Amino acid sequence: MLMSTLWGAVSSLMGLFYSGIQVMVPCLPPAPLSTAVISTDEYMGTWYFVAAAAWDEDDLKSFKITDSSILHIQKGANDTLTVTENARVGDQCQKNTWSYFALSVSGPFLFRTDYDAVALIWDGKLINCPSCIIILLVDENEEASAMLFARNENTPDEVIQEFKSKMECVYMEDFLKAPLKNGYCKLDETA
Repeated sequence: MLMSTLWGAVSSLMGLFYSGIQVMVPCLPPAPLSTAVISTDEYMGTWYFVAAAAWDEDDLKSFKITDSSILHIQKGANDTLTVTENARVGDQCQKNTWSYFALSVSGPFLFRTDYDAVALIWDGKLINCPSCIIILLVDENEEASAMLFARNENTPDEVIQEFKSKMECVYMEDFLKAPLKNGYCKLDETA
């Protein structure tokens, strides 16, 4: 209870701080979506990985071995979100599942239940793509990456370029587009 109240207060203060910084740094994206918004049916379902950007090229190493990836987001037990990823690495499909929770429904932070990662999510309005989301993920190795996902397999080049441009504006200059040479794995397909 105390931890939840503490994170709720910290989330509110971070939101105010972020709004103030945004005035001084116009490249910053708008505030991330709250977990209450992310938990709606609009964001549940399948998302196709399009591209990633990072401040450090090493933070993209896991994407370099991946040909394609699909995320499936669904509501889990106890107000969690279950995220299942099917990634094609070479000729193999690898499946991973994680659960995320929020300490405050009005806050933007999603924590993986093992506390090894934290995520923030923006809608695609930032890059003029209403059928896209951008996920900023900081993992257990403190590697940060911004990932672009779309609702369908084909994302227009101008959307990808807008994502790249917005990320470069916040100094995430290392960029990688999904190669998509071997196609997507189906969500129920595993190696």
